[in-house]
Amino acid sequence: MRIAIIRTVLHRGSGQVVHIRELAKALGARGHEVTVFTTRAEERPPGLEIVEVPARHARDFLPALSGYDIVHTQYHPCLWVGGLARRRGQPHVFTFHGFAPIRHWNSARQRLKMIRRRLGTFLALRLGADAYISVSRFLAGALTSRYLVRKPVEVIYNGVDLQRFSPRVDGSPVREKYGLGERKVVLYLGRLTRYKGAQYMLAAAPRVLAEIPDAHFLVAGSLRNDTLDLPGLANRLGIAARVTFTGFVPDEEIPALYRAADLFCYPSLWEGFGLTPAEAMACELPVVGFRCTAVPEVVRDGETGLLVRPQDVGGLARALVELLGDDERRARMGRAGRAHVEENFRWDLTAARTEAVYRNVLEGKG
Repeated sequence: MRIAIIRTVLHRGSGQVVHIRELAKALGARGHEVTVFTTRAEERPPGLEIVEVPARHARDFLPALSGYDIVHTQYHPCLWVGGLARRRGQPHVFTFHGFAPIRHWNSARQRLKMIRRRLGTFLALRLGADAYISVSRFLAGALTSRYLVRKPVEVIYNGVDLQRFSPRVDGSPVREKYGLGERKVVLYLGRLTRYKGAQYMLAAAPRVLAEIPDAHFLVAGSLRNDTLDLPGLANRLGIAARVTFTGFVPDEEIPALYRAADLFCYPSLWEGFGLTPAEAMACELPVVGFRCTAVPEVVRDGETGLLVRPQDVGGLARALVELLGDDERRARMGRAGRAHVEENFRWDLTAARTEAVYRNVLEGKG
């Protein structure tokens, strides 16, 4: 079938863009023709057909979508495109990736933007879709309770590229690059915004260093749409010498970054899924984070990592110390995490389940 996947902007380093890229590739491997439509592509992955549409309004996309069997939207405001396409007879499938709560943003501009996105999504959903997908049970609940979707919501988890993210990847070049030597390395990888929680890891770091003096904290990611000063926090806490900020890490370097670490710390306050914890587990890294939103659907507490109450810095520090001090337990959790990802979070599974949704929609239309 011919499938049009739409997202307004393909942002560099976005988890949603990873989802679109890998889903399109996996659907293509199943014999489908997939085109990704956007107004701006900040990255163009090889092998992926991307069409930039100079659109000012949702209706400007419609001529480019003629002849496609399925219109699959991923976010607001492209959700309007799917609703309008449905009105002219094209089946529309919507995947919900969710929105972080407005209170978690420091930037007033970003707060206003998210208010518009939430309201726009609510209104666009009134045009309807033929099928709804969410990337977690947590988000499926939000779609029905907050956005008043009355049709069943299919939960289809994101996947991980198990060839790229693997314990066989060599992390030693990253350790050499940042002068990490034989230290116990705790990695955070993600957008540097308040709700992603890197500040909680830094707040826990002094307590960890008191117990594990050779620990080092690697903070990877860049600031976007927020005003979080993490280097300043590290200075105020007196731990600047034990923290390395890498800035933005190119996609091709990320697997080695995971493998350079002993433990992955991701104390996020809100996740629609949690792609980086899944990638870390695929690389046999145990995960320490907060027990909230969709994270417990990805990380099995006590089996593939340790989860503590949200914003509990003391609990976070204790969990980090507990695992950093127990090599055997880390290795056991790492192996369990890899097995968990292999069983539940593969892009071929995501594509097969998404294809089944498409076919159900098309048979219903018939």
